[in-house]
Amino acid sequence: MPQTTIYVAPRLAGTLGTIPPAVATVELARLFGRSAALAGVSLTVEIGRTVALLGPNGAGKTTLLRILATAIRPSYGTLAIDGIDALREPELVRGRAVYLSHATAHYDDLTAEENLRFAATMFGWGEREGGEVSREALATVGLDGHAGQRVCTFSAGMRKRLALARVLVARPSLLLLDEPHAALDGDGMALVDRLIGLWKEAGVTVMVASHQAERVSSMADATVRLEGGLLAEVSGAGASAGPVGARQRPRVAVARMDR
Repeated sequence: MPQTTIYVAPRLAGTLGTIPPAVATVELARLFGRSAALAGVSLTVEIGRTVALLGPNGAGKTTLLRILATAIRPSYGTLAIDGIDALREPELVRGRAVYLSHATAHYDDLTAEENLRFAATMFGWGEREGGEVSREALATVGLDGHAGQRVCTFSAGMRKRLALARVLVARPSLLLLDEPHAALDGDGMALVDRLIGLWKEAGVTVMVASHQAERVSSMADATVRLEGGLLAEVSGAGASAGPVGARQRPRVAVARMDR
């Protein structure tokens, strides 16, 4: 296994005791018609923690991750990522939070290396450095022998590995993983476990939604369970229900949904 360098976005400046949490939500809700995918989630996650996000299908796990990544807006509630108001400044959050969904998105007519070099440019790497980190990332996920191969020829497992390589290039401070072990064989799942461990060692905050409860819980500092769009349980270190320092149920700020 090649040596892996984990690049992380710089933290916001702050004095001791004033550094904001990685994630802070207050009464976060997302409505689809008359149904609520999330029904008022108040959650705080400390910087550098790994959190297992568990629950049955339809519990709201994917919706929560997508809101944290600013892929969709909440219907109600507030959200701060690394102290940044994600509803007011989503572009700043997108430079720090990376979401890996079960559906990988690549340019099929480009090669694996071309996909990563393009991503490196989008994530702010220079041409030379972008080439270096792209090649290193491909080696880390075991695709260095396929760097010049068009992605349209890749299997589902190879596509997932390439998506993991793109995360390595992205330098997230908050990593949101939605079923990261899906479509991978035993070696691929072990790779995901290894990378989660490396991100954790580097101080990246990692939230992992998975049906493999035992597997992800063994790697996590804390476990958050959702049921019916509500927080059913929060246990472990580094995650808590409700905002930091809250003494009572906060009032809800309303955010208009983008149509």
